[in-house]
Amino acid sequence: MPPGYNTIFVKLIERFIRMANRLAKLIYAKPVLTVLILLLLLMYFPLFGHLGNLSIRIWDEARVTMNAYEMWRSGDLLVTKYLGKPDLWNTKPPLLIWIQSFFLNFIDNLELAVRLPSALAGSATILLVYFFVIKQTKSVVTGLIAALVLLSSRGYINIHGTRTGDYDALLVFFTTLSCLMFWLFIENKRPVNLYIFFISLALGVLTKSISALLFLPALMMYVIYRKKIADLLKNNHFYFGSVIFIGITIGFYLLREYAAPGYLKAVSENELLGRYLNVIEFHNEPFRFYYDQLLKYRYKDYFLLILPGALAGLFLLKDQRIKKLTIFVILLIVSYFMIISMGKTKLSWYDLPMYPFFAIVVSFVFSYLLQIRNQLPLKGIYRKIGGIIILLSIVVFLTDMMTIITKQSYKPQDDYWEKAEYTLPYYLRDALQGKHDLKNINVIYDGYNAMIWPYIYKLQDQGINISLKELTRLNTDDQVISYQPKLIESLNKKFDVEIMRKGDKIITYKLLKRK
Repeated sequence: MPPGYNTIFVKLIERFIRMANRLAKLIYAKPVLTVLILLLLLMYFPLFGHLGNLSIRIWDEARVTMNAYEMWRSGDLLVTKYLGKPDLWNTKPPLLIWIQSFFLNFIDNLELAVRLPSALAGSATILLVYFFVIKQTKSVVTGLIAALVLLSSRGYINIHGTRTGDYDALLVFFTTLSCLMFWLFIENKRPVNLYIFFISLALGVLTKSISALLFLPALMMYVIYRKKIADLLKNNHFYFGSVIFIGITIGFYLLREYAAPGYLKAVSENELLGRYLNVIEFHNEPFRFYYDQLLKYRYKDYFLLILPGALAGLFLLKDQRIKKLTIFVILLIVSYFMIISMGKTKLSWYDLPMYPFFAIVVSFVFSYLLQIRNQLPLKGIYRKIGGIIILLSIVVFLTDMMTIITKQSYKPQDDYWEKAEYTLPYYLRDALQGKHDLKNINVIYDGYNAMIWPYIYKLQDQGINISLKELTRLNTDDQVISYQPKLIESLNKKFDVEIMRKGDKIITYKLLKRK
């Protein structure tokens, strides 16, 4: 080795040690902030990575996107519309659609604009869990674990969760905030917690209607358990908060009905007892549907830790405050689970509001393991080795879960069975990016077409003359694009056609004359 290299090497080692010591001092001095920075970095890829990759998803996201785009186009913030008419199929209040319309003002990427509110709501929920658990357990590590459990939950970081422009991620934020604020009020009697509870509850209703109220039975049960009914009913702030809640929610519904009569009737049939007591759109599943979904896929990585976490919170962790919180969370989970399981209409994402509470109770398992790390019946070096093994096991397990969820969500791909369904949306999106010239083009499509219309609108707003037409409305000399075999067969039966362009899947025809 040339002279002087040893000196350079030693200096580099010394510098590295000094930097490590500084970092250790920073972590020790400000652990909440330091761990928060780490958490924010870990949140990026599962929540925001390639968020706009997939085209607008059929059904709910497509419908919501249409509502948001038409609201942005028209400036009408009260009445959500579909194809220019008041939407009485999607009757949910418009808080999410307001936020999406706001982002459409600044973000040209359609998919990103409508999905960003969900990703931000997911981030806010994870941070809420992080700070809440730290506050209650006095442990930054337990708070980080709870946040990572939620961040690595398959059903939560997914389509119809934090990764698409649906209502559920925003709903989960408000239901989580309202429940945690209610618990804090019962324990601390601070009016500010009660007011935040009522406001977040109202915003939850403005997000997804009655779904925001499904935790109320559990909250009442906890009040009874804590023998706080009299205290609650004697508190003036409870009534003031109730007035705020009623004013916000009922006020919106009355204004919406006044602006476009028929809305309340549609809400009653679709959102209230009609959906709960009757099967809507063939979503008929057995009572154990959610249990099977959680066990086999949506929460399979942590499902078996829920019961041990509850036992740890009730009996192993000695803090009485944690015991009360565990009872509260158990009531929330069991009550909500029973309510959605008894409903006639069942959809897999109805379980999402439970996930933050799952994360809190599961974190108690790891909290207990960390606690006994310093109580191992070993001596000297063996005790240190045992503690390191426990700590490394937790780190390896959570790292593995984070790897799984990052692979699931980062650079998402269409499933093989849905690729044909999204052929046209991707083609239209490419046209928005200048890859195809679609001037004076008529699009024909057989099936539910809500995921196509947003791209048609956006192309039209760019000055491109393009329309989505039914086969019966086509005329001679029209230029038409399609890719569906049955539709193309019908087209050839009605017209003599000339193929103008032929891509991998999409074909452009010119209609010569009627047959």
